[in-house]
Amino acid sequence: MTSPAEAQKLGDVVKNLTSSMSNLPFLLSSVAYILGLFFAIWGVFKFKDHVDNPSQNPLSAGVKRFLAGGLLFSAPTIANVLRHSLFAGAGQGLKNTGHAGVAGAAGMDKMIVDFVGNIYGPISMMLTAFTYIAGVALLLNGIIRLTKTAQEGPRGPTGMGTIMTFLAAGAMFSFGDMMGAFSTSLFGDATVSTNASIGSSVISDDADAKRVASVIEAVMAFVTIVGFIAFIRGWFVLKAFADGHNNYTLAQGLTFLFGGVLAINLGELVNILQNTLGISAANGISFGP
Repeated sequence: MTSPAEAQKLGDVVKNLTSSMSNLPFLLSSVAYILGLFFAIWGVFKFKDHVDNPSQNPLSAGVKRFLAGGLLFSAPTIANVLRHSLFAGAGQGLKNTGHAGVAGAAGMDKMIVDFVGNIYGPISMMLTAFTYIAGVALLLNGIIRLTKTAQEGPRGPTGMGTIMTFLAAGAMFSFGDMMGAFSTSLFGDATVSTNASIGSSVISDDADAKRVASVIEAVMAFVTIVGFIAFIRGWFVLKAFADGHNNYTLAQGLTFLFGGVLAINLGELVNILQNTLGISAANGISFGP
């Protein structure tokens, strides 16, 4: 029987899930090579059909399949091209100190701090792994769409849906840099402020202030995780909107993106609101990196 000291926690479960996802990129790469071979062979047959009956089989059908096959064979290189097309060189990712709050020896505050402290790092790693896998899947989808015809509309080779698929793939490959760019655009910095400092006029006892601050930091860290998920969701909503799905709108996608960034930078947002209202740090709660 597993002893209490060896018992797994929720963070361990998330780590196990992340570890099990580690081979998916290699699987998708293998799928890309197989699809590339398939499209190359298909292109040969399309060229043969064009020679036999040019009026019914345009030359472009074979060219598209050869192009798609070549892109699938070089999918890893295309992934780097997409990332560097959005961020030339090294982008500026988020600067996040994470969560390492300390609460009392017992009580609800300790449970909250321990829970968030246990899941914050593993969930952040899992989301990073997910974005890379999602980027590979979107890239393969976009390449395959290049073989379609203009009658497909937004999902055709030059449709907005296909273009947005490649953009979303690039955003997933450069997930950290993309969040850093959005944060810098709104707040002038990519540093996430989650460390709370409670004013002396709010709670005068230092011990109580530290315990409350730890709980607030835990809540802020949890909101940051929600912001990560919302930011990822925003790119998929924009892709669905570009594909022509009636249930998704441009406003929804932008709301997820900017709402996610605001959630990630909630501490800095609180600082800005307090400064705007003229509330001093001694009479409120301030946040720092």
